[in-house]
Amino acid sequence: MPAAGPPGQALPVRRNTLSAVLAARGWTDAELASRAALDRAHVNQLKNGRALPTVATALAIAGALGIAVDAVFPPGSVVRRRRR
Repeated sequence: MPAAGPPGQALPVRRNTLSAVLAARGWTDAELASRAALDRAHVNQLKNGRALPTVATALAIAGALGIAVDAVFPPGSVVRRRRR
């Protein structure tokens, strides 16, 4: 468990690596969505931290990418980004 920061200061939120993995492969959101049998808009929301993956969704994405779930969604990375 990460150590708490100074009182009044939020700890930085770790992001998932979905954006980086897609860029490295040259895949679009639509390409991943098609391979994982997901909606493209949902993939985009996950990639940008606006949605949290279910276990089934995380497994589908990792399976489509051929990598481990924790390589895409590292521990602590599935914290919903707050809207401003």
